[in-house]
Amino acid sequence: MTTLAEFIVPAEEFVLAETLTIAPDMEIEIKRVAGGESTVTPYFWATGGDFNRFEEALREDDMVLEVLTLEEHEELAQEDQVDERFYRVTWKMEVPNLVAAVSEAKATVLEAISEDTNQWEVKILFPSEEALSEFHDYYIEHDFDIQPRRVYRPGNPEEQAEYEVSEKQQDALEAAYHAGYFAVPREYTLTEIAEQLNISRNALSARLRRGQRNLLANTIMHRDRYADRE
Repeated sequence: MTTLAEFIVPAEEFVLAETLTIAPDMEIEIKRVAGGESTVTPYFWATGGDFNRFEEALREDDMVLEVLTLEEHEELAQEDQVDERFYRVTWKMEVPNLVAAVSEAKATVLEAISEDTNQWEVKILFPSEEALSEFHDYYIEHDFDIQPRRVYRPGNPEEQAEYEVSEKQQDALEAAYHAGYFAVPREYTLTEIAEQLNISRNALSARLRRGQRNLLANTIMHRDRYADRE
């Protein structure tokens, strides 16, 4: 039976560690990772930082083979213009590493989020409990500093209270809700709520959009998909 597992992974044991150090304000949300025999190709959204500095750091990385911008958004949100770009980047893969461990277990990285330069929140789908056990043995054998957060079986997210919302996204949503940001008219601006959370306006806007997107995908859209099967 398939199993979902969530881990906290140090940046140096995953991807983008050097690039995020150079562009520390950038927040990354990986949506898919394709692994080959000698390369790894993550597809990810980037937001909230200096894109010129970020892309320059990517291209100067000796391990990077290709950088491709697939999509670019500009959103004018009252006093704040937010840029968001979707990338495909191909790295040379050095083993042992986390992606190699995932590949050996025939698992899939469903999502990985980095909101600072130190760590990733990674969600992995394993085809069986045996595959999860193989992955566990691999990272123990190679002394990876991985922290398991939770293990569970996929199912109805409403029954499991599992809406794919990260802790920081939830904090942002709750702060915005209690501040009347979703009221009409709004009672507080993005800037004011960001100051309360001690983060930038861009970071807050990105967390709100991602949190709302995940909530919609796992509530309204989830029910629609479920209804289609009936």
